[in-house]
Amino acid sequence: MTSNPRNRVVVFRVSQDEYRALKEACDRRGSRNLSDFARSEILADLETGPLVEYVNQRFASVEQALAAVQSSLSRLNNLLRENIYVQPRSRS
Repeated sequence: MTSNPRNRVVVFRVSQDEYRALKEACDRRGSRNLSDFARSEILADLETGPLVEYVNQRFASVEQALAAVQSSLSRLNNLLRENIYVQPRSRS
């Protein structure tokens, strides 16, 4: 139970299809009721939303860095192959 009393009410309307989808999700999660389910999902989204965005941005940065490393390694590999097949000059 929360240390702060829940004394504020939030109301919003949904269509019959939206209600059915919420009710099914509530049942799948094993929530006591639709109110508890909606509250927990909304509050969880508020808490993790920025975190998920941050993680996604970091993954995108890592993917870009890996692509740059892969490109550099490919260029280096090509240079090494070219140098292997070049006959060394004889010293005269």
